[in-house]
Amino acid sequence: MPNAEQSPDARDDDAILAEALGQPWYHTIEVRPGVFTDGTVDHREMSRVLLPGDLRGQHCLDVGTFDGYWAFTMEERGAERVAAIDLERFDQAEWPPRNRPRLLADGGDAEPGERFKLAHRLRASRVERVLTPIYEIEPGRTGGTFDQIVLSDLLLHVRDPIGALEAVRTVLRPGGRLLVAEEVNVRLSIASPRRAAARLQTGWTDYGWWQANVAGLREWLHQAGFRIRARAFYTLDAKGAMAVPHVAYEAELDPTAPQLRRGGRMPGAAR
Repeated sequence: MPNAEQSPDARDDDAILAEALGQPWYHTIEVRPGVFTDGTVDHREMSRVLLPGDLRGQHCLDVGTFDGYWAFTMEERGAERVAAIDLERFDQAEWPPRNRPRLLADGGDAEPGERFKLAHRLRASRVERVLTPIYEIEPGRTGGTFDQIVLSDLLLHVRDPIGALEAVRTVLRPGGRLLVAEEVNVRLSIASPRRAAARLQTGWTDYGWWQANVAGLREWLHQAGFRIRARAFYTLDAKGAMAVPHVAYEAELDPTAPQLRRGGRMPGAAR
């Protein structure tokens, strides 16, 4: 039995597997052939629909990777390079101000990537983990630009979703594809199918800011400089209350959009 100070790399894979399977996972991930973590969320079925089956030769980016499902899946599909963005510490997250003191006390100094590292080791992965807030994404931090970028259930956690998308825009190559998948507010989508709207949900969730309607997510992408290519609706395969309606947009750079200033914001954007 390894002692508490032993690093993961000093242990054998069986010990790491036992540790991994004993942890609470957010993502369902295959950590060995036929062996899966018991995740709260299972993206496997929808990823077959939302992501290309063949990513050979492409450079791919997973923004807000957490346990790493999307990053490892893109690697599995042959991507030449995969980078996975996350925060260095949980206290870098944009928690609503009224919730922040309590969340800091509950573990704000913890690191988000503990389970990612376990899966990375067990899968013998080459995915590169990049630590940066989403607003600071730019080619110098990510090591270049990308052909395929994934944002899954991330925009609801940021105060400024358009600003976050503008930063992501700086690392998408011309001709590249951005996949954005988010939960949607069904009532607002029915009541306002063409007009963008979003519900501020800081009063009843610990970590969330916005729950947009379908048109709202589309407008966020449009304002950030993207053009929609395709759309899909689905219910998230998840346990309990997390099994909610989602919309996924595949987008590309809009050549008619205003140029971004250095630093990833459009002219006139607040900083």
